[in-house]
Amino acid sequence: MYQSTYWTDKTTDTFADTLLMYGVAILLDHLLTNNVGKRTVRIKDEGSVFAITLERPIAPGFENVPWFCDLPFIETRSKKPPEGWLGVTVDYDAERERNTNYYAARKQLPPEARRPGATPDRFPALAQAEALKPRSDWQVLAQINQMGSIAAYTQVLEAWAECRTCFPDLLRLLLALFAATPNDTDAALTGWKALKKERGLNAKDTATPVQVLNPAMGKGINRAKADGADRLGNPDSFWPLEFLKFWGMRGAGLPRVVKSPQPTGGRGPRDRKTYVLHPVNISLETHQNVYDRFNEGLWANTAVKMDILAALRYTDTYLEQWLAGEPSDDWGGSIEDRIKSLAIAFYKDMGSAVSLLNLSEIGLPRWMQAKTSEQGHAYRDLLQEHLRIVSSLSERNADEYRLLTTYRSFLSGHDLIAFFGFTGAYSALLMSRLERGQWAPRFLTTNLEVLIMGHDHKLKPILDTPGFQHIATAIRRSTVTPQYFKSKGQSRVYDIRYGLGTDLLRKAAYPDRFIQALSEFMHAYNQENAQINERYDGKPPVRRSNITTDDIAQVVALIDEYGAQTVGNLLVAFGYARESREPEPGEAAPETTEEAEDSEA
Repeated sequence: MYQSTYWTDKTTDTFADTLLMYGVAILLDHLLTNNVGKRTVRIKDEGSVFAITLERPIAPGFENVPWFCDLPFIETRSKKPPEGWLGVTVDYDAERERNTNYYAARKQLPPEARRPGATPDRFPALAQAEALKPRSDWQVLAQINQMGSIAAYTQVLEAWAECRTCFPDLLRLLLALFAATPNDTDAALTGWKALKKERGLNAKDTATPVQVLNPAMGKGINRAKADGADRLGNPDSFWPLEFLKFWGMRGAGLPRVVKSPQPTGGRGPRDRKTYVLHPVNISLETHQNVYDRFNEGLWANTAVKMDILAALRYTDTYLEQWLAGEPSDDWGGSIEDRIKSLAIAFYKDMGSAVSLLNLSEIGLPRWMQAKTSEQGHAYRDLLQEHLRIVSSLSERNADEYRLLTTYRSFLSGHDLIAFFGFTGAYSALLMSRLERGQWAPRFLTTNLEVLIMGHDHKLKPILDTPGFQHIATAIRRSTVTPQYFKSKGQSRVYDIRYGLGTDLLRKAAYPDRFIQALSEFMHAYNQENAQINERYDGKPPVRRSNITTDDIAQVVALIDEYGAQTVGNLLVAFGYARESREPEPGEAAPETTEEAEDSEA
């Protein structure tokens, strides 16, 4: 019971296990801080269990501390704090009104002041809106109330409050429960019943495991043995476990309302997603530093886009904190050394209630290997570029929706094929947007190279081949470059080759056809160069270098070694990207239009 490592079992294979672990880690952190000051608490995923290791072990007597509770009591018209409540109380209606006023004030700000990262220093009008900012845990508290979990939340909070007269006894019981694995819940329940009888407590032994915390559980047939189906009801759980899960949700969960991709003109459905950070090996201090910033910067969005933005923003926030020297953990090379993924529960609005529709995870960009501050800053630039591109897409459009799902597959699957599918389809969208003068952010060639090398170093010889670079440049100067100048109303010298990328990718499945299509492009490219040179008497306003026979020979050799599809995908990806010296069009509206997210479901 008195030791330096504690364990929480994985019993559901959902984020319910993760929330319990975070709750226990926060509890142990309180005990250390109250007795010996701040010490490192580390959480690790060890397969079938989570391990919580302490820089200094819990010693006998550490449990003799005054009663504490980080969870606030949610006061509503029907729920009032218990007599003698010593914790924080939140007036739900007042906080909801504050939240509504905050978003109303933000809507009056210019678009650039509503983007993540905007500060009052740059936009003074933002200071007035920030003065109305709701509590950092408001979305957790709102979810508890709006998803019908407030009765269970109040029950476990009142039970915790009732134990203030025997708090050391309750803490000893919990220390014993998590001191060994498997966790002996039956023994803990027996110990609780004895304590309850001895102290004359009225708290119930069990609590209902609500779906806010336990997404895979719900009312139904819940029997240990398949010996009958005559009882329909809620499952039971030892109440301190549910209390600790609520604590974990407040420390690691991010509930968000899902925005509808279609403008309905009204409130629309109130679908919801909850994100929970699944750790690998991270200190609680590092987690809390990054979580606080991440929670502030993740805004409501449409379903697929919000998944992507969550993964990219968490990684960017971790890098930002690491570069500022705030996390006590080193970056360690890759984000996957610290955080495995974001577990996601999607709840569908059914009118009078919400119902779990899907459980999933989205991976983080584990190909990022940042070991120096220079690499860290470069990766942050890369992430900002991806955030701009993803933010420019809308689930309202079927083609853009498919692009978003493809990009999400790339993130979760560490899959270059999915990324090439994204860049290939995005090239067509890019040309269409440039034609209409719309916002069309592009990948930077240097960032593309970093991303591809992070996935497969074997592709480096392709990118280093001069012939590959020259032909990718020729594709760029035949497509996006003249299209960009046309969109700016500037005269163009060379023709725009619409559909070139799509045609090359379609024929890349057949090496002979791909080489033929590439040869036809090269011939037409050189022929156009000669015609323009002749038209301007050898002094064209924009000069393009010819593709040489060496370039062709080198690319054909690459096709023989790596395959037409690999070379074709890379040529299109780099051909429709921009070089560092090329201008990037200005940004469009913010990635999300904020709205009050506290409306009752």
